[in-house]
Amino acid sequence: MKTSGLGIDIVETRRIKKASSKKFLIKVYSKKELDSCLKSANKYERLAARFAAKEAVIKALNKKNIPLNKIEILNELSGKPTVKIRGEKKKLLISISHCKDYACAVCLAF
Repeated sequence: MKTSGLGIDIVETRRIKKASSKKFLIKVYSKKELDSCLKSANKYERLAARFAAKEAVIKALNKKNIPLNKIEILNELSGKPTVKIRGEKKKLLISISHCKDYACAVCLAF
């Protein structure tokens, strides 16, 4: 398969925690993402990781006009992250990682 784009992003967890108003959450995350992240003890780390992943996806696709809440980052039962974008046909691979202070992600688009 021919690679068509690569994106990477890093975000400070405290930045997402500070911005986490209801309006922000709805603008950035899908309902499924919020259901998954907000029930976790490390919810801000998980939200930050998904934010970084969405930014990495936008960079990999070179499409700045995709609304963040249309990019959905979920996990398989194994824990492997997956990405879906409504209306996008490209195959996307995503990897995310986070700790207390930072979250990062990389996306490969085919």
